[in-house]
Amino acid sequence: MKKLFLLLVLVVGFVFPQSVIAAQGGQVQPDRLRLGVVVAADDTARDRVEPFRQALEDIADLPVDLFLMQTMADGIEALASGKIDYIRLSPSGYAATFQLCECVEPLVTAGPDDFPARFYAIMIGRRGETPANLENLRHQRLAVGGKHAVAGYRVPVANLAADGIDVREYFDALVEVRNPVEGIRAILDGRVQASLGWSSLAGEAKNGFTSGTLNDYYLSGGSGFEDLEIIWRSPPIPYSAHTIRSDLPDVLKRTVRAGLMDLRREQPAAYLAIEPDLPGGFEPVGHADYRPVLRTYEIPSSGGGTAGVQ
Repeated sequence: MKKLFLLLVLVVGFVFPQSVIAAQGGQVQPDRLRLGVVVAADDTARDRVEPFRQALEDIADLPVDLFLMQTMADGIEALASGKIDYIRLSPSGYAATFQLCECVEPLVTAGPDDFPARFYAIMIGRRGETPANLENLRHQRLAVGGKHAVAGYRVPVANLAADGIDVREYFDALVEVRNPVEGIRAILDGRVQASLGWSSLAGEAKNGFTSGTLNDYYLSGGSGFEDLEIIWRSPPIPYSAHTIRSDLPDVLKRTVRAGLMDLRREQPAAYLAIEPDLPGGFEPVGHADYRPVLRTYEIPSSGGGTAGVQ
């Protein structure tokens, strides 16, 4: 009987596939991975992202099916509804998806250079005899982007609120500008006392850092650049969010993250196929890294107070 029992154990071990054995705790290894890519009007997208799809197959050791999405909204809906398993999103796209289903998590973010892959929403003011600060801006005029602008309105408004400042009550007026560089011009010509924008806060401050509103104004050759200074900054925000369904096996998510971390070094063409505008490589991220953007869903899109957007 003992020999028969041992024989049955061996038989069961061979009959049940490894995917079932790995499914303990309810996490079943999928048969394939469904990759979504937002392509807009790019007719060459399927060929362009093929190196990344192939690399992801090698990383996950699974067949990868490619689904092309016309818009970010399409990608968000597909991921939240379970039609796809993985997609590269913007930070606000990740926050929107999590708001819909709380069924996703980020794996990595990409950066534009060798500096940390983060940027900041900032408030810019004019340098004076005393250091500029938020207290000195109370009851002044603030230039902002449209109410749907992420770095020019939503993120700074939400994170200032987290610091205890309701911009609609704190400032006498919120003056809407077409873009953050116009906001800088509005500071310098006296229309406003501060303006919202964004910055990498990496590299040389004298050049407006490596990228962002100050750098754009510096490169434009506008006068008065030396009179500008940063008054407030948000917590750091990742540039992108390679996002995966949370219900996939933890071992698969760890494997994919590890493979992505090595992708720029081992397969640069595959890396650039998915991140052509952020060539600096991947860094690991977690849900908490997107807190500055997640906060934008914790405030009303429009509010009361005495300061309206003009």
